[in-house]
Amino acid sequence: MTRSLAVDLGGSHVRLRLLEGDAPPPPPHVIETRRVGSFEEAVERWREHAGVRGRLDAIAIAAAGPVAGGRVRITNLGWTLEARTIARRCDARSCLLVNDVTAIAWALPSLRGASLRALAPGSLAAGPPCSARESAAHLPPGPHLEDGPPGSGSGSPHHPGTRAVIAPGTGLGVSGLVPAPVGDFIAIEGEGGHRTLAAQTPREWAIVGALAERFGHASAERALSGPGIEAVWRALASLDGVRCDRDKTAAEIAEDAFARSDPIAEETIAAFTAFLGSVAGDLALVLGARAGVYIAGGIVPGWGERFDAERFLERFRAKGRFRAYLSAVPVHVVTHPCPGLAGVERLLSRRAGGQ
Repeated sequence: MTRSLAVDLGGSHVRLRLLEGDAPPPPPHVIETRRVGSFEEAVERWREHAGVRGRLDAIAIAAAGPVAGGRVRITNLGWTLEARTIARRCDARSCLLVNDVTAIAWALPSLRGASLRALAPGSLAAGPPCSARESAAHLPPGPHLEDGPPGSGSGSPHHPGTRAVIAPGTGLGVSGLVPAPVGDFIAIEGEGGHRTLAAQTPREWAIVGALAERFGHASAERALSGPGIEAVWRALASLDGVRCDRDKTAAEIAEDAFARSDPIAEETIAAFTAFLGSVAGDLALVLGARAGVYIAGGIVPGWGERFDAERFLERFRAKGRFRAYLSAVPVHVVTHPCPGLAGVERLLSRRAGGQ
């Protein structure tokens, strides 16, 4: 029986879960990263808690940072992980490092029901150039067939085809899941959150200008993240000549906006939502994500029904001649509590199956 460890490692918490053969997995063990000095110490704490001794077959880690050459530096933590070193020090036969948003992309085929909240059902009936039949023709029989029930409609979140993930949180991550010529899928890992931020209105261009002046480059992440919300709020206050006694956190700005107690906070969240719609629409066009766009991360899922879906979808679809194309794309919010963990668990399962 195989024993593998799935890990979701962020800037604030590390979540660890043991997978043993076909046994139902236990709840993840959560450790605050500020309470440990290294990833290896977190694994040792988990071993003590779970009573796990002996060699692991594999460790798979969804890590909040860019992965290259089997190494990753956790962007908001300062830890550097190297796969071979982790395997040796944590007594595992192998270690797999995956970017956290790429891991969410890997999780998409297994997410359904309460793990998703639909903003737009979509329909693959509209828009060039590829029909649903043509898309499915590129998918040979394989694991992807379990992603949706037989006869599922074109608006299903599990329809075969390319899917996109956009995840505003501490930073802005993007990824995609593309049907492979043979077998399952291929996940895309990139740094699309650092694309240049574009605007649609004079007020938005003023925000972009203020961000560019402050940071040197106004990337999408400079507006579409927790620190981005704070930066946009500060930019709007400056543009309006409003003196503030103190800066607000992203959480405070959102709460004030939803309570309608601060006009600048309201405009900040409205700008965030509009910018997010535009960037998500661009991502859908670039990837050809006709099977769906998924909003993950710590911000939008946390807002729940307070998220302005109508404003988001208007900007998502506002692409001129390709409005119909984007109107046909399903859009969902990922409400699963640990989608990165689900993603690396799926990768471990595929490895165990020899895929």
